[in-house]
Formats: sequence, structure tokens, C-alpha cells
Amino acid sequence: MDYDMSEAHSEADHTHLDGRLIESEARYRAVIENASDMVQSCRPDGSFEFVNPAWLEKMGYTEEEVKDLIVWDVIDPVSLPHCQELFMRAVQGETIENVRADFITKDGRKLPLEGNATSRIVDGEVIATHSFFRDISERLRAEELETRNLQLENERVARYLEKMAALGKLAAGLAHELNNPAAAAQRASAQLAEAAQRVDEALAELHRQGLSPEQWDALSAFKATASGPDVAELRPTEVSRRESDMEDWLAHHDIDDAWDLAAALVHDGYEPTELSSLADTVPAAALRPVLLWLADKGETQGLTEVVNRSTQRISDLVAAVKSYSFMDRAAEQTVDVHEGIENTLVIMGHALRSLTVRREFDRSLPMVRAFGSGLNQVWTNILDNAADALGEQGTITIRTRGEPGKVIVEIEDDGPGIPAENLSRVFEPFFSTKPQGEGTGLGLDMVWRIVTDDHDGAVEVESEPGRTCFRVTLNAVA
Repeated sequence: MDYDMSEAHSEADHTHLDGRLIESEARYRAVIENASDMVQSCRPDGSFEFVNPAWLEKMGYTEEEVKDLIVWDVIDPVSLPHCQELFMRAVQGETIENVRADFITKDGRKLPLEGNATSRIVDGEVIATHSFFRDISERLRAEELETRNLQLENERVARYLEKMAALGKLAAGLAHELNNPAAAAQRASAQLAEAAQRVDEALAELHRQGLSPEQWDALSAFKATASGPDVAELRPTEVSRRESDMEDWLAHHDIDDAWDLAAALVHDGYEPTELSSLADTVPAAALRPVLLWLADKGETQGLTEVVNRSTQRISDLVAAVKSYSFMDRAAEQTVDVHEGIENTLVIMGHALRSLTVRREFDRSLPMVRAFGSGLNQVWTNILDNAADALGEQGTITIRTRGEPGKVIVEIEDDGPGIPAENLSRVFEPFFSTKPQGEGTGLGLDMVWRIVTDDHDGAVEVESEPGRTCFRVTLNAVA
């Protein structure tokens, strides 16, 4: 029997090839079955050819249930148009990378997926699409958390910058408030030194004139009996007349610099008739140093009062700053709201200088609990907004009243009011109607947070043309 060896070899080769294909398909299926990613194969009509166990586990379906589904049944309606477009491209043989879609699980949960799709082609025809998806829920949650953390950090930085800007504004106003009395005290002290030197020179001249003890006594007694009116209570025309009369009297007694000396003597309350009696008491040569001594002595006292008032003002400002910032005090305090409001008004004196501030206080109100300088920041931000709304003129009314267990502070201005469309957004972070660069929109957001979060209180606003009222309600300390 003839035996064709070539046919035998060919048959063996085919058998060997089929075995390799079966082994390769088995390995491929094992990879698919054990893959952690979701794998699905869909026919061109959208029905499922197969899905792997990871797909079933993630989606919550059984193999039997999948047989009755088409791919569009499991895709979120929002993702459907996009997925249908990609599916048609895959059916035409295109490989799709970076597919992003949301599936809907059997129990209705949205499942965000990411992957790619390829085509299975037999004899030049696409008979199925193979898609490989991975669940990106955790990654999206991590990205969302990172975005939220970044947003919170940006808000924290923005609020910090807002506080620093507000602090800078307060510091600038406070510097102005401090500069005025400081400059006044400095000028007065310099003039005081000059006046003291002139008094010493006048006394030295009087000693040279050899005044008797009786004359010294008469001179001291005279100084204490000045009977003229306070020039501050006189009209300018009356002051001018009195100075003119005094100049004439001085010129008549041959006193040099009569115009300069006349103003000082009138200011101290001396009358020409009184000085005439003094002129009869002392030698003629001693009259000029006596008059200089009287004028400079009065000026010295006036300058001393200026220094005292100026330094007291500085001391009051420093005390207000210390109380405003709660320096040397515990973070949590039981306070009288009026004290914080008054300290805030002192600190904001420069910003409110051209405005009328009315106080309608009920001083009998109970104390409230304050955390740090938070409440003072509340008063500052509301007053600052009121001042901005009023511009150069207007009235701010600060009213306090009580309800059972509550202390209520109302800060009202008679400005143009807040437009109705903006009223519901005034406490919204970063919302501002001010021109760009003039406000961050965080001032009233901080008011809201401090009152509601830190002090468990409430804050609300009412506004109409001619009246805007911010009402802060705090819990009274029993």
C-alpha cells in the first residue's frame, strides 16, 4: 500500500495547529475569567456575547440575567449618546482608547468606568466589540477630595488674607488716630519747653528789679484773680475787639510786641482795667517782665493740658486695642457686648469720623460668651460695610435689646440699601458688589461663620432704600 508521506505530515501539522489554537483560546479565556477589570463582548445589535465574573460582580447581575440585557440597558442615560457614538465607531472596526462612561448597576448605583474597546473581525466583518473597563470610583473620590481640600485651603488662605487686609485697614486708621494726639503732644512739649524758658527769663528779670516780698505776694494773688470770660465762649469778632483794646493798653504803657502779647493775655482772661491796677503795684521797669511772666505762665498751663489730653487719648486707644484683641485674656470670655462695640468704635474712629453714630444701648442686658476677638471682628465687618455704603455722610445706629435668653445687636444705616437680587447672597463666600480689588466678598462670610459656627448664634439682614439693618442674635449667659 502506497503511503503519501506529505499528506501524513500535513495532517499532523493541522492537528498540532488546532491544538495550539485551543490552548491559546483557553489561556485567553482564563485571563479574561480571572481579570480584575470588567470585560464585556457585545454583538453589533448591542446584545452581550459574554461578560467576565468581575463584570457580574461589579454590576450585580447573574449570567442568566445578562442574556436578557443589551448594553444600552446598563449605561447611564447621561452617557448614552456618547457611548452609542463610540460603539458605532467600534462596530466599524475602529479601536477606541480612553473610553469614559457611567454604568448603572442592578441596584441603581452609578458606576464610573474607564477603558478601551476593540473589534473582533472574522472574514472581514466585525462580529463583536470587546471592551475592557476598570472601576474608577475610588480615583474620582480621591480627586474630588483633593479638589475639595485645595478649595478649602484656597478659602482658608483667602480668609486669612481678608483678615490681614482688614487688620491693615484698622492699623492704618489706628495709626492715624494715634498720630494726631502724638503729634499734638510733641508740638505742645516743644512749645512748653520754650514757654518754660521764657518764664525763667522773666522771673530772673523780676529778681533783678528787686521786687519786695509784698510785691511778689501781690503778683501771685493777681494771677489767681483773672476775671475775664473764656474766649472759647466768645464770638470771633468779640475776641478781636478785646485783643485790639489790649494792644492799645500795652502800647500806651510802652510794651514791645504788643500784638503778640495781647492775644495771650486776652486768652488767659485778663482785662486792661485789671492790668492797670497791677501796673500801679510794680515798678514801671518791671511791668514788661511781669506781663511776659503772666502770659507764659498761662501758656504753660494750657500746653500742659494739651499734653495730658493727648497722652490720655493715646492711652485710651492702646487700652481699646488691647481689649479689642483680647490680649492677656483667655480665648473664651464672658463679656458685655457694649464693651466690645465701644472698643470697635474707638479702633474705627478714623473710618467713621465723618458719619453720625447713634447708640441706643440697653445696658442692663446679660453677658454673652465670646471666643477670642471674634465678636469684635463681627462688629468691625458690619460697621465697615455700613461706612462703605454711606460714603462721606450718613447715620449709623447701633441698638441693643434683649429677648428671653438672647442678646440682640442691630447695626443699622440710612444708606441706599442692598438691591433685592443681592440680599440673599450677602453672606455667600466671595460674593461682592464692590469694584474688583476693593473687596474679596469674605467679610460678611466671616460674620456668618463667627456668629453661627463659633457662637451658636444667628445673623440676618433686612434692607430697603434708606435702611439696612444687620441683626446679630447671641445666647445670653444665664
